Amino acid sequence: MTLRTTVYLDEAVIERIRHYIPQRGLSHLVNEMLQQKVAELERAEVQAQMREGYLASRQDRAVLNEEWQHIDGESWPA
Repeated sequence: MTLRTTVYLDEAVIERIRHYIPQRGLSHLVNEMLQQKVAELERAEVQAQMREGYLASRQDRAVLNEEWQHIDGESWPA
């Protein structure tokens, strides 16, 4: 489904882009560029969430490693 909307663009940008795309191709170009930007923002959001989750669980992993450290060496041949 498409939605008709009004977008204000700098005249200088429009003049420059007209060299590369036909009159009727501007909507397609804007739509494609917005899709790329949204995908980039979504990736950045996921990366930030992963980083936050990793940092939040770092202390938990340190405690768990400390608890298991003495067991790791038990019953192993010397």
